[in-house]
Amino acid sequence: MFKFLAPAIMLSSASLITSTVHAADAGDEKPLWELGVGAGLLLAPDYPTSSERHVRGLGLPYIIYRGEVFRMGDGQNARAVAFENERLELDLSFSAAFDADSEDNESRSGMPDLDFMFQIGPQLTIKLADYAFADTSRSELKLALQARSVFSSDLSRIDQRGYVFEPMLQYKHYGFINPKLEATVSLRPLWASEKLHAYFFDVIPEFATPQRPVYEAESGYFGTGLNFYGSYRVNEKGRLFLGIQTNSHHGAANSRSPLHEKDFTFGFGAGFIWLLLASEKMVKE
Repeated sequence: MFKFLAPAIMLSSASLITSTVHAADAGDEKPLWELGVGAGLLLAPDYPTSSERHVRGLGLPYIIYRGEVFRMGDGQNARAVAFENERLELDLSFSAAFDADSEDNESRSGMPDLDFMFQIGPQLTIKLADYAFADTSRSELKLALQARSVFSSDLSRIDQRGYVFEPMLQYKHYGFINPKLEATVSLRPLWASEKLHAYFFDVIPEFATPQRPVYEAESGYFGTGLNFYGSYRVNEKGRLFLGIQTNSHHGAANSRSPLHEKDFTFGFGAGFIWLLLASEKMVKE
């Protein structure tokens, strides 16, 4: 889900919070909804393959809803579930990402800013395996096949920016080392249409310079993310989280673009969540 990319694309920076914070015992009954607050710091590239990074401070509401059809938070992006059983889930999922100011980036100086982005599309999640360990911890291995349409917005208009296909292999361990600790690792290769590549890597004549020659992007392989997340349950209300996102763009379709600066980038996020309210009604996942 573009989570491995920088803030202007679907390294949904807030996902470093929501992807790592939920109860350690999956499968138990949980409140229908939970409300809280969260805060954290994020360090990430300005855009995919950028050599420049900026730190963002975040303060945002923490919302979980576990309905039969619509669900959000609890370690996943917002989604509307169309079908599910013990091994399969088919849903329509959503994600969003921050913008990036070109004037704060030397390589993009003088070019248009990169707007807020969001994406929507179908996702098929397949549970490949469950594991139980002698220390009573457990883990699961999943494969998610994701295809989405991507949009950008400056809050005055919305533009369609192409399509992505992103399979994801995810391993999640509940009670890793410590009963209060949850750890997740995911591998996410990404392919994108020409239109989306162009949004990041095109250089039209109007914005060309001696150091930034004209370039026309093409469709194809975008890169692969290897991501690590961890959350620690301090008590029934508080969680600490940490996320590391590493991105390899070796062999990317547009590595010749003057805006393709680095083949390897990384992002880092840390913070906390504090639960304020929870529904009395309980549901089983």
